[in-house]
Amino acid sequence: MLDIIIIGGGLGGLSAAVALALSGHNVTLLEAQKKFTELGAGIQMPPNSTRIMRDWGLLDEVKNKAAMPEFMVFRSYRDGQVLHRHCLRPDMENKFGSPHLLIHRKEILGILVDKARALGVSLRLDSQVVDINLVALSVTTARGDVFEAQMIIGADGERSFCRSKVLGRPHTPCPTGKLVYRFTLNPNILHEAPELRKMVDQVPITCWIGPRSHVVAYELPNDGIFNISLTCPDPVEGRVQFGPRTADLAKLRSLFSDWDPVFLKLLSLASEAKYWTLLQLPEENRIWMDGETQRMVLIGDAAHAMPPYLAQGASQSIEDGAFLGHLFPSGITRDTIPTRLRLFCDSRQPRALLARSRAQGAGQVLEMVDGPSQMERDARMRRNKIDEGFPNPFADPTLQDWLYSYEVDADVVAAVNRL
Repeated sequence: MLDIIIIGGGLGGLSAAVALALSGHNVTLLEAQKKFTELGAGIQMPPNSTRIMRDWGLLDEVKNKAAMPEFMVFRSYRDGQVLHRHCLRPDMENKFGSPHLLIHRKEILGILVDKARALGVSLRLDSQVVDINLVALSVTTARGDVFEAQMIIGADGERSFCRSKVLGRPHTPCPTGKLVYRFTLNPNILHEAPELRKMVDQVPITCWIGPRSHVVAYELPNDGIFNISLTCPDPVEGRVQFGPRTADLAKLRSLFSDWDPVFLKLLSLASEAKYWTLLQLPEENRIWMDGETQRMVLIGDAAHAMPPYLAQGASQSIEDGAFLGHLFPSGITRDTIPTRLRLFCDSRQPRALLARSRAQGAGQVLEMVDGPSQMERDARMRRNKIDEGFPNPFADPTLQDWLYSYEVDADVVAAVNRL
């Protein structure tokens, strides 16, 4: 049994806690906030993450609190014309053995918290880490508590304190030049309005794609909300806006004034919206492990924060946690930690960083400015000839197979066989 400290109680940290506790280790998780919380409202859970929930015996509980969308539809920003419709149910489960779900962040976070607690994980809230001693393998919190371990996992998000410690220098995220806005509506309003009912019938995911901007909207019936997320250019160059701030709705509406009237109707119903800067790491980070003791590793957004265009940020974090659980089975000894953490980096970096790169590429395609390239993209979507490089990345068969067919346990076996 290993003594393991996990810094950060988001989806990546909690996934690692569950996976390592299932393997029989003594896990302490330190979360800076006074309660477990995640920025935003809804997230998508594609088959590569729901498969892991199934492996942990959590899929039925997740499905009870999630929505299973029938399809994803891409619409032109100008008039809402359908560019492409991609079936999700039952196709995803038939093809990949696990569904594509929509769930509120607080719901999936709560499920993982309950599972971790049931497995005996020590969950310490209000425990902001202010120092990490890599020689002593100890962690000190702002409250003065000191924790010792044989392995430390940094899962503290894109503004990671742990990443700067691993790199030995400050490594803070920088702005992408984009803002994310989010607001929610009562779905009953949409069910009662004929022009909006198509947004909720059969629980679709609706995406409007426009110049340097896109919108994703879907209902979360279990939570009684209709979730709308908008990504658009930040008019203030170089701004870094951490955390959600209240948006000026008049300014927000002016930014999208020439968009589809149906979307503008949704925007007109908003009573409040929040916004924050979409951040990115200053450069691709391939150093996930400390060079001093080789007993500390980064996972999730602390290692490979990625843009939202493939809905893979949460899924890749969950994969990281699951991989560690398989990589450190019950009975593993502490002297193997450096070798196995190097194996983690060598195995997970190619996949996570390629997912990050593909998400960046998908964003460039989906947010094309007006012109010949955008017209050709739209025409190709309408033709619906599905092949590699199809402009709806969720329908690209090659990308889909690579993302959704991934089996964590098989990848670990292959990695260990390389030792």
